[in-house]
Amino acid sequence: MAIAILPLIVLVGVTGSTLSETNLLAPRSYCGFQHIDDYARDNDNVTLDEFPWIALLLDGATKDLKCAGTLINRRYVMTVAHCVAGLWSRNLVARLGEFNVMTDVDCIDHTMFGRECSDPVQEYSAEEVTLHPEYMPSTTYNDIALVRLSRDVEYSEYIRPICLPRSKELDLNEGVQLAASGWGAEIDEVPPVVRKTKFAARLLPIPVCFKMRMFLASNDHLCAYEVRETSPCAREVGSPLMISVKNQWEQVGMVSFTSKCGVDIPTVFVKIARYIDWVNENVRP
Repeated sequence: MAIAILPLIVLVGVTGSTLSETNLLAPRSYCGFQHIDDYARDNDNVTLDEFPWIALLLDGATKDLKCAGTLINRRYVMTVAHCVAGLWSRNLVARLGEFNVMTDVDCIDHTMFGRECSDPVQEYSAEEVTLHPEYMPSTTYNDIALVRLSRDVEYSEYIRPICLPRSKELDLNEGVQLAASGWGAEIDEVPPVVRKTKFAARLLPIPVCFKMRMFLASNDHLCAYEVRETSPCAREVGSPLMISVKNQWEQVGMVSFTSKCGVDIPTVFVKIARYIDWVNENVRP
């Protein structure tokens, strides 16, 4: 009789000894770079190798899509705590290298190189799920978690890690250019498809966001308004808010809660810089 090995869910602040940043996270010489930035675009559509650090988190038993996350090194995906706090996470699987969840083989024809097809997606079961010890389900404060994968991830052009802020004091002005990405059903298309999308985003002051969303303001949140021409449905919680500096992408936020399809109100993000120490203290080789 086979014995099922279930991922351990823990609520801890520090697991083991603190390691140096170079041992914890992907090196700055590699993280946050994507092949699409190496050549000129012929249009603004998302390409197969764009934002290769975004993961889809699935229930391995049912294959239901639960939320998104981001790859931060070869063994860890970062996501929101409220997604992985349930019993389903015992069967959690992280899918990397995905583009269109409706197709087995992802190909696009709008590149300057003609038709391009990505490598097969890679799926990794979860070995351990670590929730922030002060996560509050009633308010979604400290809504952050780490998923340790059962084996090392193999990097490729379609699977790479993203950089995280170097300091918890990262300061973003309201006019900074940001990007948000994830999966969403494009309701302008018939039949609808569920594929990776991206939007330009701009920050809103927390007091303004509070008036529009009526949520309790916190220095641990970012609020952003997505600038878009199409009408996508709500993206998955856990999807990243990012900034590009000299073509190197850094994750500054993570979707904590968003709106339903067709509702044009700001999205609230976990402010990653506030948790960088916790992340470094809770990842291990």
